[in-house]
Amino acid sequence: MAIEEYIKKAKSVLDKNWTGAYTVPSVHLYPHQWNWDSGFIAIGYSHYDTQRAIQELTHLFKAQWKNGMVPQIVFNEKALGKYFPEPDFWKAHESPYAPDGILTSGITMPPIHGYAVLKIYENAKDKKEVIPFLKWIFPKIKKLHRYLYLERNPKDNGLIYIRHPWESGMDNSPLWDKILDRIDINKVKIPSFKRKDNKIIDPEQRPRDIDYKRYIYLVDIFRKNQYDEKKIFKECPFIAADPLFNSILCASNEALIKIADILKEDYKEIEEWNSFTSRAVRDELYLAQDKIFYGYDFIEDKLLKEPTAAGFLPLFGGIPTKKQAKELLEYMNSASFCHIHEEDCFAIPNYDKQRKDFSRKNYWRGPVWININWMIYQGLKRYGFKQKAEHLEKTILELPMRFDFYEYFDSYEGTGYGTKDFSWTASLFIDLAYEYQKQKEIKKILPVFVKDKIINTKRKKSRFQNEELIYYRFNKTVKKIFSRYVSDGLVSYKEILVSPEYKIYKSISSDLENFYPEKLPEKEKIAFYINLYNMMVIDFILERDIKKTVLEIENFFTNLKYKVGDRVFSLYDLEFKIFKERDNSLKKKIPFALVRGTKTSPHL
Repeated sequence: MAIEEYIKKAKSVLDKNWTGAYTVPSVHLYPHQWNWDSGFIAIGYSHYDTQRAIQELTHLFKAQWKNGMVPQIVFNEKALGKYFPEPDFWKAHESPYAPDGILTSGITMPPIHGYAVLKIYENAKDKKEVIPFLKWIFPKIKKLHRYLYLERNPKDNGLIYIRHPWESGMDNSPLWDKILDRIDINKVKIPSFKRKDNKIIDPEQRPRDIDYKRYIYLVDIFRKNQYDEKKIFKECPFIAADPLFNSILCASNEALIKIADILKEDYKEIEEWNSFTSRAVRDELYLAQDKIFYGYDFIEDKLLKEPTAAGFLPLFGGIPTKKQAKELLEYMNSASFCHIHEEDCFAIPNYDKQRKDFSRKNYWRGPVWININWMIYQGLKRYGFKQKAEHLEKTILELPMRFDFYEYFDSYEGTGYGTKDFSWTASLFIDLAYEYQKQKEIKKILPVFVKDKIINTKRKKSRFQNEELIYYRFNKTVKKIFSRYVSDGLVSYKEILVSPEYKIYKSISSDLENFYPEKLPEKEKIAFYINLYNMMVIDFILERDIKKTVLEIENFFTNLKYKVGDRVFSLYDLEFKIFKERDNSLKKKIPFALVRGTKTSPHL
């Protein structure tokens, strides 16, 4: 299917989850409105339904607490009984700050809203239509941020704390293990409760029961203190700074400054907030020797040294120095997370793959999440890391296209886990797909000069370095690519680009440095070079992001090269040197086995 068809499919997921007032994360598991989900969902809507995007956040902010907090969940009275915990357990209405007549939880989530609102404005066809909404929501988001700086800022330096793992959005992240392990469930009184999530979804993909007991213990502390922040701070065993939460706050601070400028409002206070938080995260959460940002335990005054994808999120908020950003990229682009040419991984998993407790399918302990990768992608673009950003972009698009719109994905195989028809997966796919189409439309087709470049040598080699195995894998993979993605002589470059076969082929192409084709029998040698020529054309077209014709690259046939054994070949070298050396009876046939990437060339 063309990407347009997948956009339609993504929109149908959002339509399915739309209630008429807001969008649930998924009708299968989450029947209410979730805070940061709605922010991401609004970004997707902003490309094609401005009013629905506005309504999404309007409904959420009508539930804002009097102290400024925006709750994690806004409950739908008609859907009660399908989830735990619900209003009867939270008892949020007992707080003097709770909204009148609206049922909510008593915690918050990462404040993505300012960023989302700016996207609604920027993507609107009629920006004047959005101004009344900006005027309505700007003071409300500012009030939310002020609440964080007044109530959740214990060092008065802009480093904001969360008081529950659910507030991070990454519920059972390894980042919180050390704090939660301090809660001895045998020594504290935990209210009785009955989970519903692990009856709908495979328990192996959800938090453990012991985790839930600790989550519920924390909620019990909140409700006993009627959600008074000062009392909670003194009693709560979970007081932590989250690099993700603080980074998203910075991104929304920046967006609020731009919105204030649009509305001709003063933004000096917001600039000060942003400066404080950026500096605090940069100075207090970064560990240079580990090349990542960590969480921070306010109670024990120490870093929470667990390497999770949250540690890369400061890129999204524009927090790291250039040196820190380069170090983050180095760690991100390693076997611990996902090397750019690694065969058996998809995007950035949520936890270092080399850790013993890494889990490829358990919720926030290893799988790939689209929203996290989407924010890292935005951060990579911001810092000019184009190659890694493009790699993530392709993967974020590839996962839903191949495995459907699931909540999260296996970090090795791509299999979808959690609930299906997940809203932010669909919404952020739409955002990237629209961006992809826009770039495709506006990119000018001009010849680009490239210096001599050997394409295959910088890729990561496979573990198969025996010459016979290299030859066997090359032939097998090329055959698969030709049989699956070539029809009537026409090459489907888009399908090849996101295919598992192409990912494997790129690794094999690097292995060719250790393969010496001159040892082959003559006919096999010719067949190898013909297949090599055709795959080099396909590979160069995909690597250079050629849109219509190889003429976009002025020296396509001479300056782009492969190293095979101890020789370096351009396409010109293969056609006019290697093939010219062959027997005359074969010479005339060889050109008709080659694809040149032009309309007049013979079919592949």
